[in-house]
Amino acid sequence: MISPTFTSRLLPTVIAVCALLALATPVRWQSWARPLGQLATAVIAPVSHPFAALSRWIAPADDSPAQTERVRELESRLEEAQRELERVRFENRRLVLSLEELNVMAVVNTSPVRQVYAPIFASSSDLSSRIVRARAGRSQGVEVNSIATAAGLQLLGRVVAVDAFTCDILPFNAKSAESINAIIIIKGSDGGLSCRLTPVGNGSLKGPVHDRRDPTNALALVPEVGQLVRLSDGRWPSVAQMMLVGRVVAVESSPDGPLRQIVTVSPTVERIERVAEVVIRTNATSPDVSEKDSPKAGPGVGGPR
Repeated sequence: MISPTFTSRLLPTVIAVCALLALATPVRWQSWARPLGQLATAVIAPVSHPFAALSRWIAPADDSPAQTERVRELESRLEEAQRELERVRFENRRLVLSLEELNVMAVVNTSPVRQVYAPIFASSSDLSSRIVRARAGRSQGVEVNSIATAAGLQLLGRVVAVDAFTCDILPFNAKSAESINAIIIIKGSDGGLSCRLTPVGNGSLKGPVHDRRDPTNALALVPEVGQLVRLSDGRWPSVAQMMLVGRVVAVESSPDGPLRQIVTVSPTVERIERVAEVVIRTNATSPDVSEKDSPKAGPGVGGPR
């Protein structure tokens, strides 16, 4: 009699031998087993179908490579179109601001003005003065008190020393510079808010705002962050009047009175004393530039571009 232990060991061996024979037997000799396979399929298919549908719902098949590549291409085109749209919008805003600046200067300055484009070639290591030196001098019509501006008619400062071919410019926001009178531009209000700004040493200016009320409703006009600030100081040349000083970056109550405001103003050009080129504005009645006295400098020096 065959023991149960021998039977339990023999069964796996028989199954393994049959599997090996099935793999080694040619397909044409296995046709007799096809009805058995069809019977098994008929029994298993109804049960496996719900499980297959559930698995496809939980983890759907990935898109075909062609469709995925097409989606990536469309997303790339959309991103490029959005980037180009933002670039055009930015350029449009820049041009609009430039036109507004030119209109303001055309109204304020009725006398002819000569513009001298001058590169900056040196700056002072003294943080209190921050003197910058430009490659333009008397031979280009530059004089002491001529006004220097950066991009977008942003005020830079005025010339404090000049020689034949170079000049020194003291930025208006240098710590050693004097306080200036300015006007905070408030849309819908004539005149704006006058203020007196003093450099604080970090490139910004700070000062009190004069109290003023709206003549239409008697309400107090208050400064707000983001408003433009323009120069309105009789001690500066007429060509500098209404030039851009900067934007309001902070508003706080004055310790002298809760109803009075103190504003902090920063130039629209960050680290303005580090600009590479300035425009020096002088009276058009200055002596004409003599070609034999003019330095042989690169393009952009000594006249409009």
